[in-house]
Amino acid sequence: MSSWSMNDGSALSGTYTLTNASAIVQGNSSADTSEIAVGDIVIDDNGDKVRVADIQPARTVATSAVNASNEQITITDHGFVANQNVHYNANGGTAIAGLTDDTTYFVKAVASANAFTLSATEGGAVIDITGTGNNAQTVSGTSTKAFTITEAFGESTNSGSSCTVTRPPLNFVGAAPHIDANILGVTSAESLGGLDNITAVNVGTSTTLGGIDYVGGNTYHGSAPTVTIPAPTVRTIATAKVTTGTNSIEITGHNMRTGTEVKYQDGSGTALAGLTDNTSYFVIRTDEDNIKLAANLSNAQAGTAINLTGTGNNAQTLEGIQATATATISGGKVTGITVTNVGSDYQTLPTITVAAPGGTGSLDLTDGAVNIVADDEIVIPSALYAVLTTGDAMTYAQGGSGNHADLTDGTVYFAIKSGTANKMSLATTYANAIAGTKVTLNAVAAGGTAHSFTGATAAVTAVRGLGVDGDNDSRDVAHIGWVKKTVGTGGRAGRVHYETLVAASSISGDAEDIATPDS
Repeated sequence: MSSWSMNDGSALSGTYTLTNASAIVQGNSSADTSEIAVGDIVIDDNGDKVRVADIQPARTVATSAVNASNEQITITDHGFVANQNVHYNANGGTAIAGLTDDTTYFVKAVASANAFTLSATEGGAVIDITGTGNNAQTVSGTSTKAFTITEAFGESTNSGSSCTVTRPPLNFVGAAPHIDANILGVTSAESLGGLDNITAVNVGTSTTLGGIDYVGGNTYHGSAPTVTIPAPTVRTIATAKVTTGTNSIEITGHNMRTGTEVKYQDGSGTALAGLTDNTSYFVIRTDEDNIKLAANLSNAQAGTAINLTGTGNNAQTLEGIQATATATISGGKVTGITVTNVGSDYQTLPTITVAAPGGTGSLDLTDGAVNIVADDEIVIPSALYAVLTTGDAMTYAQGGSGNHADLTDGTVYFAIKSGTANKMSLATTYANAIAGTKVTLNAVAAGGTAHSFTGATAAVTAVRGLGVDGDNDSRDVAHIGWVKKTVGTGGRAGRVHYETLVAASSISGDAEDIATPDS
């Protein structure tokens, strides 16, 4: 079951302080808990967006904030009320004398907006505090004036900011904070967000090793591999294609939409007068063969073009923004790809590459203690053994060391994880690996120490944006409102389906810029 709110962009009472590198947002209104819920997106007056993770922030209490003479603890605008429970943690340091580490207490009295005392039981006596603890200790509890966010605030500190709140769809089936990432609030601007953005990268199956499907590739990734998304096509703009009288640039069949971001490069020649080398601009679509450029997205949407007073040179270019992504690993395998920049002007799906796994590294198979003939086993690094699964496909390379008598260079074998730590055997097929049928190792290698086994590289596919492209093809968003995104699995792996759940006449402030980018 899902629920959604259509009062997006509602103003919050009071003001808020968002501190750079801090996960806590401090407010001065007692209405926080009635106006804000876990999963909400709060937008400050700079347009910075933060998502509420918890309304029980753990706030640091320095030794200077503990008063042993009157038993009070000071937290600016703490937002606590009498008789509510709070939790104290010493966080590895000396505990406040009178309190016990990792223990729940009750607010005895609220001395002021910034100070309170504690009791061991609800309504009990004030705890006598005789020491100040340490500077890393924290007190947490439901606050009417503060909340934590899903990741630390990464912009400049913003004090006394007026904020608005938007509430994305909530899914009450999963675990807290009950955010359904596959249900998107789509604005009218986002409904036109083109198909030229890379909004997702799906980890699929690889059949490159032994004809066997492996989800997420194979071992061994000791750390997350590099993900490379190639840059969009570079468009060269000859001087003859620039018309200064209309501020127009001719690009035949460009298929860009108004709002597409492009970067201008002067090609080490005379810059097009009106533009600056290595600077991003935004497309104003004139027709299928002509565009103008604007200084920012707002100007592009308003049709306010940059005045072009010269034609530049024949080596100058316009290029979309290169998308970027990072990989997540679990058990040595790639399990997910996160898009960190959606890019722009991808007219076709790019071929994305993931760095190959590290594998075993160099093994000395001339050493009988590594190439154990009696057991048909090979000693491998402990980090690889920890994530190895029987049936994992691995390519053998002799590495210039000379061939192993029982192994063939460049051949795919299938691992059998030994019951003895840091050892594996090999099989010629996946079925043999599962059955425990080993390759017999009759002898140690004749060559040197550079033998290796490398797992499969993760197979990934890109997904483009949700809206319309410049030529307004058939893949439009049917309605603005709430849209559900479903990514297929199995025989439909990689197929993306969008379903309109709620059609709205207007919607704003939904903070959804990955699946449906504004630009």
